Amino acid sequence: MNIIETKGLTKVFGNLKVFENLDVSVKKGEVLVIIGPSGSGKSTFLRCLNHLEVPDKGSVMIEEENLDSKNKKHLRKVVEKMGMVFQNFNLFPHMTVLQNVMEAPITVKKEDKEIVAKRAKKLINKVGLSEKFLEYPSKLSGGQKQRVAIARALCMKPDIMLFDEPTSALDPELVGEVLSVMKDLAKEGMTMVVVTHEMGFAREVADRVIFMDGGKIVEQGTPEDIFKNPKEERTKAFLEKIL
Repeated sequence: MNIIETKGLTKVFGNLKVFENLDVSVKKGEVLVIIGPSGSGKSTFLRCLNHLEVPDKGSVMIEEENLDSKNKKHLRKVVEKMGMVFQNFNLFPHMTVLQNVMEAPITVKKEDKEIVAKRAKKLINKVGLSEKFLEYPSKLSGGQKQRVAIARALCMKPDIMLFDEPTSALDPELVGEVLSVMKDLAKEGMTMVVVTHEMGFAREVADRVIFMDGGKIVEQGTPEDIFKNPKEERTKAFLEKIL
């Protein structure tokens, strides 16, 4: 079953056509990694999946439900099935790690505080930060903040995780600790769509890789197809520059 399906997805900002007629499907449990040069539409595509950006044309289906902005209540329920992790961590500076992770389920879903606290502590352990429950974000490294952001997204019990270049704001030595958490999620069968410049991660973890350029899908296939036997000249040129 396709857990995500877009048809004819088009997004325009003023005179700039960010992408046009994107048809993308993602199966349950699949890890889809999107690569490509800056400005190719990757992050905007991701933001259209959870309605942070409203597409100008086309449709987005999440678990066979249409992402339709006309019915706000229904839209919110569908969007809650997706957790999103951004380049910047967006943690509340006045809240501890535990409070940051607990906040959304309590305020958005009105869940019981004690139940959420138990789940949040498990997730903070899961991302390797059990000794940081009561720390404030200002005391954390970039990699630790990003791991808190992942725990926070998971605390909403999403069916799908979206990652928008989650390591691009990190010092190189901190990248590995975030990718390690993402690899564990992939092994557990979480459906993931990841926009990244980390080609090693794409090779190792992706079930499928999409290469985007100029708002179009140039090529897609298994990591083996894309990294070892790319068919398109544009893909080859891109990979030669960065590998």
